[in-house]
Amino acid sequence: MMYGCKLTPHFSMWEFTVSETATRRGLPNVPSDTEWSSLEELSKSCLEPARDHCGPLHVTSGFRSPSLNAAIGGAVGSQHCKGEAVDVIPFHGTLVDLFRWLHVNVPFDQLIWEFGEWVHLSHSAVRDQRRETLIAARVNASTRYSQMTQEQMDKL
Repeated sequence: MMYGCKLTPHFSMWEFTVSETATRRGLPNVPSDTEWSSLEELSKSCLEPARDHCGPLHVTSGFRSPSLNAAIGGAVGSQHCKGEAVDVIPFHGTLVDLFRWLHVNVPFDQLIWEFGEWVHLSHSAVRDQRRETLIAARVNASTRYSQMTQEQMDKL
C-alpha cells in the first residue's frame, strides 16, 4: 500500500505510522496488509463518524510495530500492533466531549481515558467488541487500568 493513500475520506495512511521514536531509532513501522485492513475498518467504523460529529481529530499514536511498541514501553499484546487501536485528541472541542460521544456512538472494543491527555480507542475487525471503558492511572511509576465507573464518567 502507498503511504500517501487515504484509508477513508479524512484519514491518510501516514497518520497511523508516523513515529518520532521509530525515526530516531531506525525502527521499521510498516503494517501488513491485514493490519492495514484493520486500520481501515477502525477508521470507517469509529474515526470517520467521530470526525463527522466532533470535528477533525489528531492521531497521536496509531500502528506500532512490535519493535516500536517495545521501545516506547507499550503493553505486550497491544492492539496498536494489530492495527486495531489509535490514540486521538480533538483539534476542536474537548477531550471529554470526544470520549463521551465515542462511548455512546461507535462500536468500540476498548475506550480508555488516558490521564486526561488523550483517548485510546480500539475496534476489532475479527471478533465482537468488548465495549470496555477504562481509566488509566499512574501507580508507582507504572500505568494501571481499571474499569471506569459511571461516577468517574460523570466527573470527567
